[in-house]
Amino acid sequence: MAVDENYSSHQRNCIIIMKAVSVLSMVSSYFITRDVLIRFHSGERIRLTHKIVFELSVANFWGSFFGPFLSTWMVPPDPVEVYGAAGTTATCTAQGFLENFFYGLGVAMNAILAITYCTIVTLGRPDSTRNRREFWLILGLPPLLTFFLACKPLFDQAYNYTGLSVCSIGEYPLGCLNSDQVECTRGDNAKYLKIARFSLVCLANLVIVLGMGILVRHLIKQEKRFRNAAANARNTLLGPLASQATWQGIWYVAAFMLCWLPWYIWQWVRVTNNMVTAADVDSEMLIYAISFTQPTQGFANALVFFRPRYLKFRSRDEDDFRIASILRVLNLRVPSVLDAEWWQSSQNVEKSRTDSESVDESIKSTTLLRVDAR
Repeated sequence: MAVDENYSSHQRNCIIIMKAVSVLSMVSSYFITRDVLIRFHSGERIRLTHKIVFELSVANFWGSFFGPFLSTWMVPPDPVEVYGAAGTTATCTAQGFLENFFYGLGVAMNAILAITYCTIVTLGRPDSTRNRREFWLILGLPPLLTFFLACKPLFDQAYNYTGLSVCSIGEYPLGCLNSDQVECTRGDNAKYLKIARFSLVCLANLVIVLGMGILVRHLIKQEKRFRNAAANARNTLLGPLASQATWQGIWYVAAFMLCWLPWYIWQWVRVTNNMVTAADVDSEMLIYAISFTQPTQGFANALVFFRPRYLKFRSRDEDDFRIASILRVLNLRVPSVLDAEWWQSSQNVEKSRTDSESVDESIKSTTLLRVDAR
């Protein structure tokens, strides 16, 4: 099946962009998981929110790998002409299953993270799990649910190339559900499966948006309360800590919504227009927006995750190089050339050497004067 040449050129650019951005997301997710594991092995108590972000980062890493990074490498080259297609029906099915599982897990963990921050901030609960049952309910149940949800399209042969960059829930041949002339050989129920998945995703997003609304409302009420001169000493002490937790929750939710909004728009367009393909929509702005934003979830989470520690390092040592602060935040070795103390000690040594040479010159001049006087 031939594809419009103009769309093919844009699609090629978008696929390259998605591969590059997904590498950035995978590296960012790796540093989050590495940081949590370092703290765990050092015997430090891991916060509940960090455990959730850990699982979220694992999902983002593998979701980015099997989705945007591998992208069309897993797509069969025939009968659709796709840039970089080098796979088979089996690889396409595997990509669709794994991409849906890990991205579904990512959405679920974002919803749980929003709920967790709401309970911490509004109810004053500690940032930890109280028992093993609560631990498995929060961290163990979401992978099981998303796994079983990803299995249904697998048995319906509904994991096929969807016309953008990856294999996901769709019909085969592409566009057969929107045509009276082409008969579908795979994915006859793709439309209903996609509607069901999109409904669950919208439900999770509703929870996330409500969580963000609760956090923003609590932050506004809190700021008004602490601006009041009658606020007691205890509230004044706990205020900054509560504000930090509130803002951290807001930033996580904002990062998620920013990364996934263009993709949600595309899914809505496709479902409400009888499974129309990306080539038929003719919106270069939309596919470029998806290419830049969808794979960046891991990178956005890393910015939010490491931001408090970075600000702490900067406030503690304002003379330090920013790149050195970033390396310390990531638990990486700082080269001597980037260490402010090294530069300061080098300048002190150079200053001492200059002062010593000045003293030597002064002594030499004094000696010569004395010799001349004799």
